[in-house]
Amino acid sequence: MKHLLLSFSCLFLFYTAHSQPRHLTLTGNIEMNTGEKFPYKIVFTESAGTIKGYALTYKEPNDTKATIEGTFDRRNHTLSFKETEIVYSHGFSTKAYMCLVDARLEQASGSHKMLKGPATAAEADKTLCTAGRIIFDNEEEVQKLFSAEEKFDTIISMKKKVKPEPAITTVEPAPIAEPLVTDKISANIEKSYDWYSDTVVIDIWDGGSQDGDKVTLQYNGTPLLTHYLLVKQKKQLRIPISGSGVAIISILAENEGLEPPNTASLWLTDGTTRYSVLAYNKKGEQAIIKIKRVR
Repeated sequence: MKHLLLSFSCLFLFYTAHSQPRHLTLTGNIEMNTGEKFPYKIVFTESAGTIKGYALTYKEPNDTKATIEGTFDRRNHTLSFKETEIVYSHGFSTKAYMCLVDARLEQASGSHKMLKGPATAAEADKTLCTAGRIIFDNEEEVQKLFSAEEKFDTIISMKKKVKPEPAITTVEPAPIAEPLVTDKISANIEKSYDWYSDTVVIDIWDGGSQDGDKVTLQYNGTPLLTHYLLVKQKKQLRIPISGSGVAIISILAENEGLEPPNTASLWLTDGTTRYSVLAYNKKGEQAIIKIKRVR
């Protein structure tokens, strides 16, 4: 009986060791179809095949940080993840239209260990976002990701106690200040905001009852969403801006749904500051938001 209990105890310890979270980093580049290449890094925790962490595009002080989540498959040597939300964006100059990344990477064959694969937009509609590919080519980091890290012999030893690894501390990003009020705009009422970061982050959704409202969203006359059906789920767009002057965001009511007027809820995020806006219009009317860049 003692031998049986010892066997079960060892087996339990074996599986417990392999379920411990690992803190990992992968560095490389994201190559856009515009021909541009930017530094790209992900920092994450892997546990039982699930990863959570954040991604950094470009380099400080002009980096963009986004939360990520995904899956890791050691057997098939694949890593899949999505950027889920912008933490902050200091912006950078690019010809690409950047959206949240959706990536599936595979370990390349050959002597040099690397992970690579396509990076597409996470958008579900017809919004045009520039695609590309991600390459993580730090061989030591990739090797660490796929290593088995066996701990069986150490754990079942009765001779000495294994000293735990020091805890890894992380600095939480500055929280985004939630708006206290919602600014209402229409064809006769516009709103202006001073803007300090290099990126305009727009979330748009139907904040009331989902009644079939459709809008066309434009930035300086360029359509971002056309005849877009507003739903409860927020849709996020990132627009890099440069230079000074005033940029114009317009929301055109394509219809009035089942409950007039047409209403669209928006969040505009400037670094750690967020503005809440409600656009309401009759069919064919549009509301205007002005972004005044402050340098």
